[in-house]
Amino acid sequence: MVKDPKGSQGLRDIVQTRLLNDVLKNSCDKWPGWMVLVVDPPGLRVLSSAVGMYDLMERRVTLVEDLTKKRAPFRDMGAIYLLTPTKQSIDRLLRDWTPSENRKEPLYGNAVFLYFLGRLPDNLLAMIKTCKPLLKRVKALGEVNVDFLTKEDRAFHFDMKKSFRYLFPHRNTGQPTPVEMVICDKLVTLCATLNEYPHIRYRSSSPLCTSLANVFHRKMSEFIGGNQKWWYHGDANHTSRGRSTLLLVDRSDDCLSPLMHEFTYQAMVNDLLPIEEDRITYKSETIGNGGGEESKSMDKDVLLNEKDQIWVELRGKHIADVIQVLSNRIREMVNSSTSQVAKSKGNDTKALSLSQMASALKALPEYREVMDKLTQHMHLSHQCMDLFNKKGLLDLGEVEQTLATGKTDEGRVPKMNELVDMVEEQLQSAQDSQIR
Repeated sequence: MVKDPKGSQGLRDIVQTRLLNDVLKNSCDKWPGWMVLVVDPPGLRVLSSAVGMYDLMERRVTLVEDLTKKRAPFRDMGAIYLLTPTKQSIDRLLRDWTPSENRKEPLYGNAVFLYFLGRLPDNLLAMIKTCKPLLKRVKALGEVNVDFLTKEDRAFHFDMKKSFRYLFPHRNTGQPTPVEMVICDKLVTLCATLNEYPHIRYRSSSPLCTSLANVFHRKMSEFIGGNQKWWYHGDANHTSRGRSTLLLVDRSDDCLSPLMHEFTYQAMVNDLLPIEEDRITYKSETIGNGGGEESKSMDKDVLLNEKDQIWVELRGKHIADVIQVLSNRIREMVNSSTSQVAKSKGNDTKALSLSQMASALKALPEYREVMDKLTQHMHLSHQCMDLFNKKGLLDLGEVEQTLATGKTDEGRVPKMNELVDMVEEQLQSAQDSQIR
């Protein structure tokens, strides 16, 4: 978690500012025409997590292209590349500018701007220098240090979903694994973005944490040595607050969490509903107006991200508290709005029929916008609870918590044969998705 990076700015805002200024504005200042933004898959995910299409259009980017796919030529446009510093991406970059039998001319115009998510190794820089058609068009080359995804304003991840199995191999060489090197490279870009040079704390009995601490310390020192103008909180010229602390922990420091379902709103949405990249689709019922119009069902997309203030506020709360909060707010909204409508018509609330109230409330724009959001979340939270009851997660949760704490919900310490019976019963009745 990131605690108040750079004062009141969230991590997503910092990354967005970095991309808009150091990549897009810097390119616009050097080229007056329209441009194509070319990204590899990791670059696209980093870009999408912080910058919207409107931001790109404002800075004369008309098209976002995938480096790994076949693309049409735009020889009257400049090209901005946002890439990971890997040999695969550099090979594809050079292919755009190297004549071949099928294509005699380069894909893009006479202005090329090269930006990399992390440090560009010397051997890859040397590869770029060998391509003369590209080299003579390069107007800028930089390392933007944003090789991570801004999941929330105070949370990030490295987009390495399959890394766990590579972190705990049998250690017989004493050398860091390739995955550890990648993690530390990404962590350096995060610290560079936040202007942090952290103290490192870790459990010395953990070989993994020890290795990561040593590799990160070395790479961070190399970064500072190669970037003399870079500053960090706590240095001689920035003393408003001291250096931060990086805590390195492994799963042995928290063995119980994987054993238990979490019943907060965010955890249940991700556990039970078909959410992908913060987007979820659900069936919305449109109620008829009573004049012959029938109720309709339609698919509705919802984005659960930092722009949804209700989601930001409620995602960490227990699901039961979420439903209670939403119910209270909807009731307050209806009462407040119907009172306003009644006053405008010279009546009291009791004098209006239900159909009059509904029609009048739909005519209030501020009602529609807020109520839509509230009802969206009420629908999602009720979906979570329906699946919670259908899958028997209450009983399963009680077993998990008893195993984790050694006590029942009544505070009693169960006997071993009771625990065995409880587990056997769940194994016989639970679906595969429920068993941890």
